[in-house]
Order: sequence, then structure tokens, then C-alpha cells
Amino acid sequence: MSMDYWQEQLRAVMPRVIELRRWLHQHPELSGSEKQTQQLIISELTGLGMEVHTFQDCYGVMGVLRNGEGRCVAIRADMDALPVQEPVEMPYASQEPGVMHACGHDAHMALALGSAMWLSQHRDQWQGTVKWLFEPAEETFGGGRLMVEQGCLENPKVDCVIGQHMNPRYEAGTFYAKPGYVSGSSDELRLKVTGKTCHGAYPEAGVDAIVIAGQVVSALQSLVSRTISPFEPAVITIGTIRGGTANNIVCGEVSMVGTMRTLSAQTRAALKERIASVVKGVAQAMGGDADVEINPGYGAVYNHDGYYDRIESIAERLVGKDRIVRRESPSLGVESFCYFLKDTPGVYYDLGCGEGTALHTSTFCVDEGCLLPGVALQCAGVLDLLRGE
Repeated sequence: MSMDYWQEQLRAVMPRVIELRRWLHQHPELSGSEKQTQQLIISELTGLGMEVHTFQDCYGVMGVLRNGEGRCVAIRADMDALPVQEPVEMPYASQEPGVMHACGHDAHMALALGSAMWLSQHRDQWQGTVKWLFEPAEETFGGGRLMVEQGCLENPKVDCVIGQHMNPRYEAGTFYAKPGYVSGSSDELRLKVTGKTCHGAYPEAGVDAIVIAGQVVSALQSLVSRTISPFEPAVITIGTIRGGTANNIVCGEVSMVGTMRTLSAQTRAALKERIASVVKGVAQAMGGDADVEINPGYGAVYNHDGYYDRIESIAERLVGKDRIVRRESPSLGVESFCYFLKDTPGVYYDLGCGEGTALHTSTFCVDEGCLLPGVALQCAGVLDLLRGE
């Protein structure tokens, strides 16, 4: 199935895809407020004759299209926008002050709805079940977790899930991905160092929590360089330090907040254990104490080899070998697509949407030339994955 084939197949679908993308771009909603977006998606999916499900405590939507016995494949699209002011001169600019689809989620939803249109109209070409998972709050707490907890990957059980994201570093239609790890896991670090206050002129009477905190930061940096293999990606960053009340008082308490990023589950577990012991050990050795709280964030995103190879092969046939770019290495940025991959294999790839802009900025712009290959990739991917191993 070449791109020429899909250009003809999607001729009737694409005008609506473009219309939906522009409407969604003009009406962005922040994480946890995607009510209007949810209503549009429900209306579109219902109009295609699907089962439509919503979820508690978030604005997530799932469309289910059953077409006889067989495998089940899911497509995920995120819904929320960002607190970014878009220049009014931009085409189809946001009509919501201070809110913008600066990460391409408007295009993600439009692509998913486009594949829903075509697959619902061509049931003679496939058999099984397809689910469309519209995830809210991807930019904040990750609505995918709530959707998975409420059974979006069950009844029937999803055999493979596909995720697609805009990438403004490459020209429209470029396929950018890699097998194996794509992005890392995150954990929030909350550390509290306690000492003993005293007059700043008589430090021997107290225990300086600021001095302890400085040693803790240095010790944490050495954890990555001296306890983790240099071939295993990991980062520990302390982003905020707060402590002290006056220039002439030895500080008695310092709070620090940071992040830990890893790829493998083994490294993640090992660093968690070492962070707790090192922080408390340094503080106690200097006469103070410390509390360590590590809150789990997103997990790593991993492209399962067999499924990834099939999707990349399809992309090569559709967009051409010259538009297939293999990522050199995974990112330690995070993605809530991890929730859908926790117990389900899947594939996550980027789609070039036009060079010259950057995600999460007011100048981000989608070249609509990426929409046709984006819908074609989803449709062709679902057809292939439904056929089995």
C-alpha cells in the first residue's frame, strides 16, 4: 500500500481531518479542563457508530469499533493544551487567551479521528477490534493512568497500542523513532535536611543545614558518575533549595526538590535506594538528619522490537526511505504513553510536522502536509497489526 494508494483512499476523509485540526487549535483547553474537547470527540465517534466510553475523574474518551473476532489494536491521542499565548497573526490562532496547542495535540486528535473515519467506513478490509484512546492531562498528571486503571486496555484486551507525536525538527511526513527505549522514567525527589539553629557568630553552637545541603548535592551528583555504568543513562537534578531566615542565623532546616531520570527499571530501583542512604548518611555524619521522599512519576517508553519493525517498514513504504530517521539514542524526557505500555506492547514514533519551530513555544506550528501521511500510517499500521504475528 503506497502513499498513492492512501491519497486516493483518504481523499474523502482529509477535508474533515483538516477542519477538525483547525477547530481544535482554535479552542484549546488546559489539562483537567478538556470538557469542550471531550464533547467534540464524543460527537465524532458516536457519529461513526462506535461504542463511546468516558472515565471518572478526567475527561478521557475511548471509542471502540468491533468487527468480528480477532486481535485488538489501540491508537492513543492526547488532548490537552499548554499555558502559552499564541501570536494573533498565526493562521487559525487560538481564541483562548493564554492557552495554545503548542505541542501538537490538536493534530494528534485530528489524526486519530481521521483513522477512525476511514476504518469505520472500510470494515471489509479488516477484522477484530480497534480502540481509540483520547488522553487528557498528558502535560501534567497523565490521564492515561486513570484510563488504564479503569480498564481501557481490557474487554477486549489490547494486543498492541500505537502512539504518534508531532516533531517540528523534521519536514512534514518524516518518520522519526527507534526500537527499544524511547524515553525515560521520572521520579520527584523531596529532601529535608535538619540541623540546629544558632547565632551566626557562634556556629559551633549549632548544626548548619545549609552546609549539609551543599554536601548532599555534591554527593548526589557522584551517585550517577560512580555507582551507575557510564553506558546507562541517568540524571539527578536538584532544582530548588530553600532554607534560612536571616544573614546572621545558622540555618536549621533546608528543603530541596529535584528530579531523577532513568531508563532501566534496575537503575531506577538502585538509585532510589542509594539516594535515601546517601542523603541520610551525609546529614547524620555532619550532626544533622534528613527525610527523603521519592514520588514516582512517569515510566519509561519502550518500543517492542517486533511491532516496531513492522511499523517502520510500513512508514518506509509510505513516506520513502529518505524520510525514515532512526533516533541515535533515547531521551530522558518523559511521556505519559508509558501508562499504556505498562503491561501491553506498543510502538511510539514521531511524525515530522515542519522544520523551524519548537515544541512548547508560541511559534510552534503544524505544517498540515503531515496530516495525510499521519492518518495513512495509523490506518496501515492497524491493518497490519490486526493480522497478527
